[in-house]
Amino acid sequence: MVPAELGALSPAEQRLWDAFPHGAEVALTPDDPRAVRAQVIRALLLGAHPAEPGHRAALRLRGADVAGRLDLYQADVASAVELIDCTFDDAPHLSFATLRGCSFEGSTLPGLDAFGASVEGNLSFFKATVTGAVVIYGVHVSGDLDFDWARLTASSLPPETYGDRTVAVLGDAVQVGRHLYLQSTAVTGNVELAGARVGGAIIGREGLRVDGELCLRGAEVTGEVNLTGASLSNPGGVSLDAWGLRAGQLFLLPERVDGTVDLRHARVGVLRDDPRRWPSVLHLDGVTYTALEPAGAARDRLPWLDRDPDGFRPQPYERLAAFYRHIGYDAEARTVLLAKQRRRRRQLAPSAVVWGLLQDGLVGYGYRPGRAAMWLLTLAAIGTTVFNWYPPQRGPGAAAFHPLLYTLDLLIPIVSLGQESAFGLAGQARWLAYVLTAMGWILFTAVAAALTRTVNRS
Repeated sequence: MVPAELGALSPAEQRLWDAFPHGAEVALTPDDPRAVRAQVIRALLLGAHPAEPGHRAALRLRGADVAGRLDLYQADVASAVELIDCTFDDAPHLSFATLRGCSFEGSTLPGLDAFGASVEGNLSFFKATVTGAVVIYGVHVSGDLDFDWARLTASSLPPETYGDRTVAVLGDAVQVGRHLYLQSTAVTGNVELAGARVGGAIIGREGLRVDGELCLRGAEVTGEVNLTGASLSNPGGVSLDAWGLRAGQLFLLPERVDGTVDLRHARVGVLRDDPRRWPSVLHLDGVTYTALEPAGAARDRLPWLDRDPDGFRPQPYERLAAFYRHIGYDAEARTVLLAKQRRRRRQLAPSAVVWGLLQDGLVGYGYRPGRAAMWLLTLAAIGTTVFNWYPPQRGPGAAAFHPLLYTLDLLIPIVSLGQESAFGLAGQARWLAYVLTAMGWILFTAVAAALTRTVNRS
């Protein structure tokens, strides 16, 4: 019995009415009358025509022109909803509804409001065209959330509810039991998924295009976030906001990035990237990762750390060095830490810069210990040769003069070999004695500073 308030059903509506109790699909062709009132769909979903015994009711409609607003606000819908290749003249209102699977595959919608809805199953916009905001703020989806091949365009949201926001997808705090699909999705506007919880993966490979900001700030993804081949464009702004992201893997392999990528305080198990695809502006302060693929040589990775517009930050250098040490590349780790000190030196006062240059040249800030030995051997050879030709005058009762021991006595400030005290700094080569004494103290101080830095780092 059709409720009186629905009036007479159109041919398409009658077919849908008859098919619903059996869960059968109604497919309308271009030659069929295609108009179906949203009011009729709502009545069916709220129990106006129960399922036939032995059947499971479902609304499966293809190719219809849905007239009016489909209003399921706070409704508990026991039937699956499939509105495929349909055209809507008003944005469906599904806020706080409970649904058993819902698909808008291939449909054209002026927007959708599903704030706080719960979907037991999949929520699909596969190949859909949405010309207004898709509001899925706080939605719970037990299965997949599918935007593959969708075409999404931003629109303004009511300021009294959402503030001054213009977005294509408002999905903050969305919870997805399995995967969130964004493959070959074309978006004009922002995709906001801050605080999202995804039990599987976010798959945006194979041609995702976002002309706006892709926001994954504070999202938690059990599996991977895969942006292989994606195009992210937000000139002058943030193209990828992954501040505080938690993910098992991050495939940061976009085809194109125009805008800032923010990975500050993100925590990922494996970070996969490619130097040829690095964004020109990249925030890395606080990011942690267990592995980098490819690891690459330190000299190839260092430009990656120098793309932060905030200037020098020590943590990214320390994290990269720790990773190299973890995989047994100690030489690469030392190269990174040396680069950290050189980068830090750019921010120091002139006097500190001079001391930094001395530490760098003499011992490589402690990360090139062979330099200290080289300087010691070189200065010892020069001193031995010169003092062999021009020995200092021998004092009363002094032992025999040894040019090498005398040179080492000058160079090593905390050890006395008895030569300097016996012969002093007199003689024709006294100028060299002064230089060697000064260089000894400088080398000793530089080595001590390097050892202190190494101990503190350990």
